[in-house]
Amino acid sequence: MNSVEYDDVRDFLLVFLSRKLEEQGRTLPDDLTDDYDLLLSGLLDSLGLLEMIAALQQQFGSDIDFESLDPEQISIIGPLCRFVAGQTAQRTE
Repeated sequence: MNSVEYDDVRDFLLVFLSRKLEEQGRTLPDDLTDDYDLLLSGLLDSLGLLEMIAALQQQFGSDIDFESLDPEQISIIGPLCRFVAGQTAQRTE
């Protein structure tokens, strides 16, 4: 399996979010920095968060252990992307 980098996860996440928002007639904000909180900003609700986690698991591996990620970090772009990339790196070692 190829190594998954932070940018790979971020790119996938932005495409996922863009499609999700498009379904709702909304657009993706331009200011999605690493400290952007998807839940607190209202970009995703709790169901959307679960859908995002499922999509990340489907794309990068169903054995990603999201329970080991600080719950306050799961909806923040930077920590989430680093976590997923780190989890996939551990599998390839």
